[in-house]
Amino acid sequence: MRYGGWCQIAFERDLRDELTTIPIGDRRLLCVRGKDGSVGVFDAICPHRGADLGVGGRLVGDGLVRCPYHGHKVSLGGNCGAAYRVREYRSIAVEGLVFAMLGEFEDGKLPEMLEYIRTTHKIFPGFEKTIKVAPEMVIENAFDWAHFPPVHDVLKVTCGEPEVVDGVFTATTTLRVGPSMWQGTGDGERSDDRSTWVEVPLLARAYSPNLTITQVAVGGGDHPHFVIASAVPGMDGASRVRLSIAMPRNPDGSEPPRELADIILQFESMGLEQDRPVWENLDLGMSPRYTSEDANVLAYRKFCERYRLDQTDRSRPGSLRAG
Repeated sequence: MRYGGWCQIAFERDLRDELTTIPIGDRRLLCVRGKDGSVGVFDAICPHRGADLGVGGRLVGDGLVRCPYHGHKVSLGGNCGAAYRVREYRSIAVEGLVFAMLGEFEDGKLPEMLEYIRTTHKIFPGFEKTIKVAPEMVIENAFDWAHFPPVHDVLKVTCGEPEVVDGVFTATTTLRVGPSMWQGTGDGERSDDRSTWVEVPLLARAYSPNLTITQVAVGGGDHPHFVIASAVPGMDGASRVRLSIAMPRNPDGSEPPRELADIILQFESMGLEQDRPVWENLDLGMSPRYTSEDANVLAYRKFCERYRLDQTDRSRPGSLRAG
C-alpha cells in the first residue's frame, strides 16, 4: 500500500457479525461491532501465528478476542491481561459509513467535516465498485478538470487554482452541462438539445490520497449535495471504490427524498463507468508529457506525497506481545 491517511473501509451494512475482516492492500483490518452499535477497527492478524481473527474468532469479554487457531486471548488495543494484543486504528462511523486512519498522520479536518454533514444533511450510503486502477487515480479525478469534456461530455469547464487549506487539498471547478435528471433547467425541462445548459460549481476537498468530499451545486445549479468518495487498494491490485452522497435536510428538518438521492447515485455510478475503460487501459510505463492543463493534477500528486507509507510505518501489523 503506497499511501495512508483517512479512507472509507466499509459500509456498516457489510458488518453483519461482531467481527468482520476488511482487506486493505497488504493488510487486513478487523471491524468489531459493540453492543451499543459502535464500530472499532484493529489489525485482524493474530500476533501469535498469523491467524485471521475475523475468521472464526469470537469476542470473549470486553476488548478481548479468542483466536480461532490456538485459542489465545488477544486484546483489542489494550492489555486486559492477555498474552497478545492487536493495534487499534483511529476510526469514525457515521450514518452507515466507516472510516479509518491508516498511518501515523494527524486527524486533520475530516472529523469536523463529517460532523457538519451529519448534522445538516442526510447521508445516503451508496455503492461499491472494483476497478483496476490505483486508488489515488480515482481521487485525482475530482481535480483533473481537463478530462471532463472528452470523458463525461461536459460542454465547458472553468477551474480555479488549487490550494492546501488546513491540510486539505482544495480546488474549485465549474461545469457547464446539458440539462438532465441530475441538473435541470428552472422550468423542469430535462431534454438536452445542447441549446440550453446549466452551470454547476464544484468544491472538491481531498483529505488524503484515498478520500475526497466534493460539494456539488454550491451557489449554482440544482440539487446541492456532497459526494463522499473513497478508494483503497484491494489484495488483488484493483481498487475498492465506495461512493455515497449527502443531501441537505429540508427547512423543517425532514429528510430529502430517497428517490432523488437514488437518481444522483445512478449518475455518479455512470460517471465511474465512463472512467473505467480509460483507467483500466492506462500504460503506466510510458513517460508523460505534461502540459499546463495538468497543473492541478501535478499539485495533487505533490499533496499525495505527504501520505506516503514506508517500511518503517508503525501502523503496519506486527507481533505485539502485551505485558
